[in-house]
Amino acid sequence: MEPRSSEPWNAGTVEHWKRSVEFPLRGFSRGLYSNWLWHRPLQLVIDAGEGLPLALGSSVYAPAVVAITHGHSDHVLGLPGFVGARRFGKGAQEKPYTVLHPRGSPGIDAVRQAIEKLWIGVSFPVAWVAVEPGATHSLDSKRRLEAFSVAHVVGEPSIGYRVLESRRRLTAEHAGKPSAEIERLAKSQGRDALMESFEHVLFIHSGDAMAIDITNAMDADLLVHDATFLGADERREPVHATSEEALDVACAAHVRELVLNHLSVRYERPAAIDRLRQQVRRSGFPGPCWLLDDGEFIPLSDPSRAPAAS
Repeated sequence: MEPRSSEPWNAGTVEHWKRSVEFPLRGFSRGLYSNWLWHRPLQLVIDAGEGLPLALGSSVYAPAVVAITHGHSDHVLGLPGFVGARRFGKGAQEKPYTVLHPRGSPGIDAVRQAIEKLWIGVSFPVAWVAVEPGATHSLDSKRRLEAFSVAHVVGEPSIGYRVLESRRRLTAEHAGKPSAEIERLAKSQGRDALMESFEHVLFIHSGDAMAIDITNAMDADLLVHDATFLGADERREPVHATSEEALDVACAAHVRELVLNHLSVRYERPAAIDRLRQQVRRSGFPGPCWLLDDGEFIPLSDPSRAPAAS
């Protein structure tokens, strides 16, 4: 699915869409009804609301990991259909995959029991892994998925997820030196002596949550953040973030690209999108910003900004 706009076409948005052909995400977000996100390059699904297997179609066999942020129905009711489609569809029925979920989640326990009752005696090539904040899961030789703590509701454990990639760079001592000097030192000392390892945040997802700790998102390529409300005065309980809070996190953490999601159904969409675009302009967030609403990625920022992260 390509990103779409709620506004009439113009040269700027058309050019923005052209640069977004390789947009890495597909998803759906409607609070209380269904929420899921498919990051194709990472073979990673975050949450599994209703409609997930139908939307993925033949790509249902692609995800290697399904990471559940919490057990509320709009985030897990697509799991039975996903598991069933993987097991009985025409494709790689025996391809293994992992479902990560918060330890002690009543919602996940209920879904697993439903799957067992739906298909009595059937085995599935799925590993159910209960995780807590700080737990990690390897995606490949350089990338790992890490769970982190978020604040949502009492009684249903909730976590966010981020993907960390191992990288190398010049140490601070050598970073500002001319290239000729770096080459001379590399020949005399070896390049490894000039380098240090670090982990870069490729992707981070808050799940349903209040504003996340910015230290989890520092310099991230792509942040997906709860933005249920447009203003704090419109929130009755401290269980969901506002769009302004999500923008504050993105700005403070120097995030490259931001996707807001889970916008409350109380808001009339045209007015809400206009208000969101005003908030993005006021925030000074320099990168591309989108609203994932139902199945659309609606651009909220200036179309001339940098292309989508891949």
